[in-house]
Amino acid sequence: MVRFLINVIAFGTFCPLIYLAFTFVYLQFPTIEKKWTQGIPNWISESSFQTQMDRFESFCASNEREHINLILGSSTALHGINPEILGDNWYSLASRGQNPFVTSIVLEIAQAICQQHEASIDTLVIDVYPEFCQEWVFEKADALEHLALTSELSTMLPHALQIFHGGGIRRLNSAFSYRVKHLTSPKVTQKKRNLGYEAVKPAPWKNLFPVPWKGAIAPTCLKSIKQLDSSASTTFFLSPPVLHENHTKNLQSQLNPFIASPWLDANTNSQFKDSTLFSDDHHLNDVGATLNTNWIKSNFILH
Repeated sequence: MVRFLINVIAFGTFCPLIYLAFTFVYLQFPTIEKKWTQGIPNWISESSFQTQMDRFESFCASNEREHINLILGSSTALHGINPEILGDNWYSLASRGQNPFVTSIVLEIAQAICQQHEASIDTLVIDVYPEFCQEWVFEKADALEHLALTSELSTMLPHALQIFHGGGIRRLNSAFSYRVKHLTSPKVTQKKRNLGYEAVKPAPWKNLFPVPWKGAIAPTCLKSIKQLDSSASTTFFLSPPVLHENHTKNLQSQLNPFIASPWLDANTNSQFKDSTLFSDDHHLNDVGATLNTNWIKSNFILH
């Protein structure tokens, strides 16, 4: 029995050491590294979730015991809604690839930070890009990879079951490997943001390959939208303006019986048919974001 326990302990020690050795080796060979870390989004080096939350904590620290209002959603909100225009105490926690499931995680983290500073979240504007609610896009899990790779353990661990949802060993490996690599490699500085808003300067329009619409909505996203709708904060949903085909009605048809919060579709505004307001087929530039934010403000009672 004693020998068996010794063998188990030896095996348990040996396996992590072998894994660690292989990790250090493959990081020296880009071709092998690319295969080993499949699934990591190509924009991961441009955006740190921990940096984003550290800046938000500084914002909360300067607004202790105040009501705070949040913008949540994907890059359509990150580049398309300017919190400074909406009024006092607005902040954007939008991030690339953020689907409703990830929005619910980000909101939980934000609520914990607010509690530390005795602040409360009064109003939520939640940008929902229908394409990111599709089953096949949800399974790619780019935004979950973002959280797993660029969050500090203290931020990630309370939400580990959600962050590693569907990722299993592969996402654990990616998270560990990314941290090992950046022990010696310099981290890329995140682009300048004002209250979480990342402006895109007007420039020639980019004709990107559109996100295919296959129609099947991820049940997890539907469930998350319903949970966000029941938040204690005043909640408004928003579909961002796009130049490609708009699929908001496809999404809403599966939600209407359950959603009590107002839902505004920016695609009903003919002003957003102007391509000079966009940097590509679904991201507004800074001029478009100003127009969009003022339009949101005029449609919702925001303060």
